[in-house]
Amino acid sequence: MIRYLLFEAKNDNSYKILISENSVETDYELTCESLAMEGYESVTDVDSDVESIIVDGEKRQRKIRFAGRREIRRMPASNAEDQRRARLPYSHPSIDCQLYLSRHVKYTLFFFAPLWLVCSFTYQAALAFTSVSSLNLISSSSSVFVLAFAICFPSANNKFSAYKALLVFINIAGVLIVSHYIPSFSGAFFALVSALSYAVYLFTYGHFEEKYGRVDINLMFGTIGVIALVVGTPALNLLDKFGVEELHPLPNITQFSSILFSALIGTIVADYLWLLAVGLCDSLTASLSMTISIPLSFFADTVIRSRAPTLAQLLASIPILLAFVGAAYAQRGPPTVKRRGLRVRKVVDADNEQLIDSLESEE
Repeated sequence: MIRYLLFEAKNDNSYKILISENSVETDYELTCESLAMEGYESVTDVDSDVESIIVDGEKRQRKIRFAGRREIRRMPASNAEDQRRARLPYSHPSIDCQLYLSRHVKYTLFFFAPLWLVCSFTYQAALAFTSVSSLNLISSSSSVFVLAFAICFPSANNKFSAYKALLVFINIAGVLIVSHYIPSFSGAFFALVSALSYAVYLFTYGHFEEKYGRVDINLMFGTIGVIALVVGTPALNLLDKFGVEELHPLPNITQFSSILFSALIGTIVADYLWLLAVGLCDSLTASLSMTISIPLSFFADTVIRSRAPTLAQLLASIPILLAFVGAAYAQRGPPTVKRRGLRVRKVVDADNEQLIDSLESEE
């Protein structure tokens, strides 16, 4: 009280209460919640300060003391986050939405599955213009394209050699014989496109497994089924509209059974075993293995279509089968085991056995 009368009473008029003209006898409700009163807490270190003031020309010391307790108020949780964001610096709005796909999924979705559909579609389209045996004979020319890819893009398991070139030359000799006697140009064209797409598919599949590891076969077949359902259904309607492939009348029970049997045996089982074989041998051998279906195609044409194999087809099948036998002979040797995409050859010779025996004796 004495300090107030001596030092601050004369300056009392300098303090004014600012009141708006519209605030007289008017209560306003705040748009936001007020700070919640939680209580007081004691201050462990009570600070004090000393300042100098001049009163009547004399310099006097005045000591300022702070209270030992302080009041605690807390901002409501509903406003705390908004207040924090309001104090952040400006930044451009961004949409944080990321879809991560592994390398295996990307290659399967956008490369392997569509390429497999192209290969299968061109193969089935060629059947409308030529016989099964002629189609299989021409499709076996995919080994030529595989060999060309091996020359352009060599790898540890797909290298060019004179022996492989000889096998491909023998194979293509048989293909040229049967192609000369095919009356339909469209059938030969679709068969060659199927062979080319098959070679690209086969070579890239083997190269991918060698570099990045095994591809999930279940994902492969599932993706092929989804793409065939989403893309194939509108495509069938378009083909039916333009008169290329009529959908009506619907297939009878015999035709539907043959389609189901072909899908089960010729697509699921055969392709599954074929993909497993790709991981156990090189691309050229897997391509030449298609020639095994040539004798069965002769039988199918004879029984189902009543078309006996011609002399040209029988002569062409001989060099094609010899090429496959030669490729299989080249693959003989110690077994290979895939481990993390790399092929580890198990070779145990006399030197390794002696080294193991010496290490065991030292222990």
